[in-house]
Amino acid sequence: MQTQVTHTYPVVRGGPRAGPPRKGDLGDGGFPGSQFPGPDSSELEILKAFDLHWEYGPCYGITRLERWDRADRAGLNPPRKIRDLLLRHTNEVHYRESLWWDYQL
Repeated sequence: MQTQVTHTYPVVRGGPRAGPPRKGDLGDGGFPGSQFPGPDSSELEILKAFDLHWEYGPCYGITRLERWDRADRAGLNPPRKIRDLLLRHTNEVHYRESLWWDYQL
């Protein structure tokens, strides 16, 4: 006679569940228990809006600053505040890379 897998392990109900942290759990923007602050969400919102403006050309495969420079050379007049923001945070991946940088196409 075969034993079912469901009969092998006891049923556990209720209690706390371990799972991925919810958005609100990382209020500091960094990792749980981290002493390093995360990126400024208002600045990232501005950069995400820049990513979504297709008038400046595609943003996949290049950094935001490269995209800004390309749009400027093409005479599309991208916002100067975007460039200033990017130059202040050149070493931070959240600022440097576009919204889709970690998605595989």
